[in-house]
Amino acid sequence: MSRPHQYIALVTSLPHLGKLFTRKEVPISEYRLKQRLSMLEPEHRNVLKEIVEITAWAGVAKYSNDKDVIRRANQVIADLKDYPDLQHLVGVRMETRTLIAALRRRRAGQETAGDIQTWGFGRWCGQIQANWSDPAFGLGHFMPWIADAHRLMQTGDEIAMERLALTQVFQQLDHYNALHEFDFEAVAIYVLRWVIVERWSRYNADDAAARLERLVASALGQTQDVDPESVPGDILTDTNSALEGALS
Repeated sequence: MSRPHQYIALVTSLPHLGKLFTRKEVPISEYRLKQRLSMLEPEHRNVLKEIVEITAWAGVAKYSNDKDVIRRANQVIADLKDYPDLQHLVGVRMETRTLIAALRRRRAGQETAGDIQTWGFGRWCGQIQANWSDPAFGLGHFMPWIADAHRLMQTGDEIAMERLALTQVFQQLDHYNALHEFDFEAVAIYVLRWVIVERWSRYNADDAAARLERLVASALGQTQDVDPESVPGDILTDTNSALEGALS
């Protein structure tokens, strides 16, 4: 089967994921998704593996600090030179993580951004550092969700904060999903959306408060022995991946 027909068959075999938060169960299991992904060309399997690993906690757990994750993210973005939309998605995902990490650090009482280059990624590091005391880091005029996230963190509404963070990532993916139909990018975006839907399906609201406290402690380097399923660091954050090893 030629690649165009192969990828048309693959994409059409993937069930519609629906809107975020509207399903209690994912419409396709990890096992079935892995079966479908076996249709990918080998080079695409390798690229997708890199994307999943750098955008999921399970993939970056092997790194001991944020600087290593940032270095790896830059390598992945360079490897995606033939796929500019995926490059942008990875970059924006890392920037979103940086903003959430900054909010967590500030909520925990950190008075300045410190050496943000050691834990932050992307375009907004200077803006965050210069506007640390502003609820939205001076970015609220075109990213109003940051002020909303600040408010939710201050009030301790962990469930709403989780929904807001996942919604931002899902919207980023949806934007590019509309630009691709039966190509590798369409498959990669589907997988990244599936990871988020799967995460929410496993979300335990009863554990939300305890998890947020562990997140904050880990972000400030206060936690030595942590559970890798629930405690990312700063940029090492924001989703567990049931696809760990699925593309190996």
